[in-house]
Amino acid sequence: MAYGGSSHYGMSKVGEEFMAGVLNHLPSILAFTAPIPNSYDRIQPNTWSGAYKCWGKENREAPLRTACPPGVMDDVVSNFEIKAFDGCANPYLGLAAVIAAGIDGLRGHLNLPDPIADANPDSLGVELERLPKSLSESVEALEKDTILKDLIGEKLLIAIKGVRKAEIKYYSENENAYKKLIHQY
Repeated sequence: MAYGGSSHYGMSKVGEEFMAGVLNHLPSILAFTAPIPNSYDRIQPNTWSGAYKCWGKENREAPLRTACPPGVMDDVVSNFEIKAFDGCANPYLGLAAVIAAGIDGLRGHLNLPDPIADANPDSLGVELERLPKSLSESVEALEKDTILKDLIGEKLLIAIKGVRKAEIKYYSENENAYKKLIHQY
């Protein structure tokens, strides 16, 4: 929250830098927060799940959005949320990825781009980066993300990527794999 005045987006500079890091690494973070191929069936445009790499104030279509509970002054941010956090995700690993990305934002003093207004990002007509459409794409983004590798640790990332690749293989080889989810998780 922007105490004693407002920053550019109604949040402290620390909050802005942290969020900028999370937004910057969001494609890689999805390997943690959307851990199975079925997760990506939900992350679609026009479904309030956040399919594009953007952020917005109170924008339900943005994957990263700031929100304020009733009673908080207008234009002051009290918290943010990540929309693409699947129920099959390990919350500890997901939070570790979010914190690592936020730390990178703080270390690099990253700035947020302008927020997407109340409009649906899919209908803006501007070129927004689409978040990964599959687990394979998010694992690929994670493999290229050297910052998360340094902050989370190579051994843990090797294990996570191995499990994700095994999920991808299992789903590609078993046509009805999604039906077994209730028993597996």
